[in-house]
Amino acid sequence: MKAFKYVILYLLLIQLALPYALPFDLFFKERMDYNLVKDNLYDIDVILDQIALQIRREKLKDYIIILGDSVAYSGPGNSGQSIGHYLQQLADEAFPDHAYRIYNLSMPAMQSGDIYAMLLKLDQRQISTDNIIINIEYKGFLKRNPDPAIVFWLKDELKALDRESFNRALPSLKANDYKEKKDLQTTLHRWIWNNVEMFRYSPFIRKGLKHVYLIAEGGTIADDSIGDPRPWYEKDGLRDVLSQYEYVIEFSAKPFDMSINNPQIYFIDKIIAHQKDKHTLMFLTAVNDRLMYDKVSVPGYVQNVEEIDKYFKSQPVSYLNLKGKISTDLYSDHLHLTSAGYQELARLLWNNFEMGAKS
Repeated sequence: MKAFKYVILYLLLIQLALPYALPFDLFFKERMDYNLVKDNLYDIDVILDQIALQIRREKLKDYIIILGDSVAYSGPGNSGQSIGHYLQQLADEAFPDHAYRIYNLSMPAMQSGDIYAMLLKLDQRQISTDNIIINIEYKGFLKRNPDPAIVFWLKDELKALDRESFNRALPSLKANDYKEKKDLQTTLHRWIWNNVEMFRYSPFIRKGLKHVYLIAEGGTIADDSIGDPRPWYEKDGLRDVLSQYEYVIEFSAKPFDMSINNPQIYFIDKIIAHQKDKHTLMFLTAVNDRLMYDKVSVPGYVQNVEEIDKYFKSQPVSYLNLKGKISTDLYSDHLHLTSAGYQELARLLWNNFEMGAKS
């Protein structure tokens, strides 16, 4: 009986102490660890909890949160080549006397429904959304055929946090084979993972132990790139890849539906409403127009981009269309950038965010 009491006490101490016992960069280092999070979305909650803890510990008042897809995430390069890294450098230079943090919470394939759900998750933890940078892409406004779903990652989170918006997204989700899980096993797993710290933190503990082992054996921690970061003009066969239907359709010149019937507009409207009276910059990802000239020069495509510009000019947020603002030499493919490209993007975002520019 006495031994049982000690076991209970030991487990209780782990439950209370674990969130404070691990180094922050194990959870977050200039961006989320995509290779970890993509296989277990519960890890996002742990990362957000750790960010909230850092904000409280350091009594942070000044920080910017970045939300978006693989461009904001800064693929295909590593975290040290990301806009989170370069924006943090700019923040440190601008504010040498106090902490100014950059939290890049973007994920490859993140859709506008995911971004809205992430804002609600930040609210849950009282993480301020007063300073937000969001990236959007041309293809997000296309009619979904039926993929990608308007909420790619955070379907269950949206369901829990805003049922009305979830119901609005449900046709898009069902068209992509989404099925609501109501079984006891799923409910129990979610409850354990959200409340038992030993389980919640286990992926990060394993990650840390792996790093310790590698260093002890004289090895190096694996690079966290998610692809080939070389410039596009060094990649043999890239044009052939981009000629495949799945890429060509991203540049469709069919007229956009810019009404609330378009799920993209619905969720951007929700994002903008959430960000009322806050400092928000939304930027439209530019295209490598030297590589994709035959697609982006089509009149219908040009007209669609003008419609996006027109929409944002009537909205109470800052907006930046990146077209022509980054040299085509700094692209890694049709959309993503090289390290130097992301450094230039970070400079553009910092300057426009600080000035509150509205194009």
